[in-house]
Amino acid sequence: MSNRLENEHAVTQQLRIIFKAIQAHSKQVEKNCGLSSVRLWMLYEIDNADGIKVSELAERLSIHRSTCSNLLDKLEDRNLIYRNRSKSDQRAVRLYLTDEGKAILAQAPSPPEGKLSSSLNKLSQQQLDELHQTLAILVDALQFDDEKAALTPIQTP
Repeated sequence: MSNRLENEHAVTQQLRIIFKAIQAHSKQVEKNCGLSSVRLWMLYEIDNADGIKVSELAERLSIHRSTCSNLLDKLEDRNLIYRNRSKSDQRAVRLYLTDEGKAILAQAPSPPEGKLSSSLNKLSQQQLDELHQTLAILVDALQFDDEKAALTPIQTP
């Protein structure tokens, strides 16, 4: 087998490992606390920045604002968060954890922000830059024209 073909196989296997690790963590989160991993990450970010705005939370999770709002609706329905509108600016909505949300976060598996994000945080700036450049080339080669894909959380089975 040629070196190029060996590398293609190795990269394919590495990508499979990445996705399997994300799926395994998501299943563990769902089993332990009854939430999707993205919703657990939301609780984590709200806890770390008490009173965070929806737009700031969406930015931290790299998701679209409307997607963030829809996910927050489910957390609010379960009484895990509450929203508070600013009296001075009715458009500004601040997010807070309830006692129930804090309890779920306390029992949740680590890392609460997910395996992918916590692993990316371990890379040096140079490694992250190189990975970004290489993945940008791969994404371009895929010719997958779904503008929303980058701002949608990874769904797990």
